[in-house]
Amino acid sequence: MPPDNHLATPAAQAPRAVRGRLPLEEMAGNLALLRRWVIGLAWPVAAEMFLHTLTQIVDMMMVARLGRNALAAVGLSFRPMFFTLSIFLGVGAGTTALVARAMGRRQPDEASEVAHQSSLATVVLSTMLAVLFWLLAPAILRFMGAAPEVMPLGVSYMRGLAWGMVFMYTANVLTAALRGAGDTHTSMRVNVVANVLNVFLNYVLIFGHLGFPRLGVLGAAVATSISRAAGGIVIIWLVLRGRLVVSRPKWLLEVKPEVFWRVFRVGVPATAERMLLSVAMILHLKMVAVEGTIAVAAATLAQNIEEISHMPSIGLSVSASALVGQFLGHGRPDAAERSGRECVRIALAFMGLMGLLFVAAPGLWLALYAPEADLVPVATTLVRWTGVAQPFMAVGFVLSGALRGAGDTRSVMYATALSMWVVRLGLTYVFMSLLGWGAAGAWMAMAADAAVRALIMVLVFARGAWKKVKV
Repeated sequence: MPPDNHLATPAAQAPRAVRGRLPLEEMAGNLALLRRWVIGLAWPVAAEMFLHTLTQIVDMMMVARLGRNALAAVGLSFRPMFFTLSIFLGVGAGTTALVARAMGRRQPDEASEVAHQSSLATVVLSTMLAVLFWLLAPAILRFMGAAPEVMPLGVSYMRGLAWGMVFMYTANVLTAALRGAGDTHTSMRVNVVANVLNVFLNYVLIFGHLGFPRLGVLGAAVATSISRAAGGIVIIWLVLRGRLVVSRPKWLLEVKPEVFWRVFRVGVPATAERMLLSVAMILHLKMVAVEGTIAVAAATLAQNIEEISHMPSIGLSVSASALVGQFLGHGRPDAAERSGRECVRIALAFMGLMGLLFVAAPGLWLALYAPEADLVPVATTLVRWTGVAQPFMAVGFVLSGALRGAGDTRSVMYATALSMWVVRLGLTYVFMSLLGWGAAGAWMAMAADAAVRALIMVLVFARGAWKKVKV
């Protein structure tokens, strides 16, 4: 697409940017074009998430055939790993906000510098965390309440994931930079290959096909690590070759503390928010684990099914981050607000439909995993409560993305702290421990958490203080 000032008929143009230059002025004055760009930025992320979720479904279908202990091992291992991911999602949020503002000001060199400093910090920190996870895997699983028969499976799974963390997290931060610049296509293309590789490696390593050893749960972890490392290497290589809007710096190992400090200032509340979220989810699952291995396995299935509905909303959250950030950098806060609202409307339509399907036909989704018969009644109830939460999740996801794109990561952090720690954990205790409603009570609390967080996000966005945040 030509530069902005050469767009004679913007409504007729395909929503595709050249080196991150979005037609901001044209979108600001043309609602139809804005909607096309919202969808144009969101669909590659949604497609990428679909492929990733499809891979997870195939993972879980294969792991489910190993039995409930294997399912519980994966579920108990995933939450602590998500805790470390929260750190880099925070770095990514700061990176997205700064890159989007720089691209809105038409300063691509500054955007590349931000991406470079974030990536250097990520390589160092992720290496340290990978070593810690390898060494502390038994202690982490004991803390999570793993049963004796689950413990060795969980340790092998966690250690199998640990060595791929460096490439995966560095790629996540670079992807956040690319999305802030308006490039949502690159990571989608790379992850098509990575996910196909993951499914193939699952097939041969979990069950021992084509001459490979039968590794079981460890095979699922190794397959994930190899495929994520491959995808990460490709994205890093593309950046170093100067093929993307985010290009390599002149000096590869040059450290500029003042640049990372800007990322740090925006990213710390986002990191804190993700940590609060992940710790609360760990504690939530730990409370469910009191009900036994069947409850944990059912919860793992319900969470995996829930992710199916998140794909478009995550894509629209990315659209909101990029558009809000770039419009603010371009000096158009009115268009930034309009883009956030359009993203919410589209997300509500999709997740509302998914919620109805989860409530009306939970067995259809569970059939994908062929679970053991005694898991089905519990998992059915959990999937239905997941459906109830869907519209609220749509609002929370998208407006959180919009606020992060504006650099207002503190409001998102406060909303998460209140909804997760007070509403979800508090009600889970009441419903499970005092009322005896079991795992279903924990999922009722999850739905209440989603509703409260959506309400807070609506109030913060409507107030408009995020338009004046300095990054």
